[in-house]
Amino acid sequence: MPEIRAGRAGRLGPAEPRPIEGSQFSIPLDTVIIAIGNKPNPLISQTMPELQTTKHGTIIVDEQTMATSVPGVYAGGDIVSGAATVILAMGQGRIAAAGINQYLASHKK
Repeated sequence: MPEIRAGRAGRLGPAEPRPIEGSQFSIPLDTVIIAIGNKPNPLISQTMPELQTTKHGTIIVDEQTMATSVPGVYAGGDIVSGAATVILAMGQGRIAAAGINQYLASHKK
């Protein structure tokens, strides 16, 4: 994938992201989950059967930390609550960040 930089803002709106030529790089990953829209991606439960979900496909989390049933995996936003506001997703992101910090601190080697 290419590295991305913000382009110049135009008179009709904000800056659009632009790829930087010759900046191709790769990141080793176990799984990539496409998160576009506000409906749960059915690939989530297919690729991670150990991840607990509701009958609607949303991910079940501990609301105090946003931790899922998979150790070290956290979730928030529409995939947890269904279609909701950005404010709710941002709040869940803050909770998840604190939960992740706590998890990482307790798993230091």
